[in-house]
Amino acid sequence: MRKCPKCAGRLSPLFFGTECKLCGADLMYYRFDERMEQDAQRAAAQDEKVRRILSKLPFYGKKH
Repeated sequence: MRKCPKCAGRLSPLFFGTECKLCGADLMYYRFDERMEQDAQRAAAQDEKVRRILSKLPFYGKKH
């Protein structure tokens, strides 16, 4: 069973709506800004990791 992130009400697995039937919270955009911030932090960490790996390559960053 799925749960509503706001009221923790049980939703049917076959429920494909965008609003909770119990509290009316928009399931798709509930705490959207927080999730976007977390995603941006993860992307920045992954980017830094890739840049560190690429900086070890002898041919990376050299221009002809």
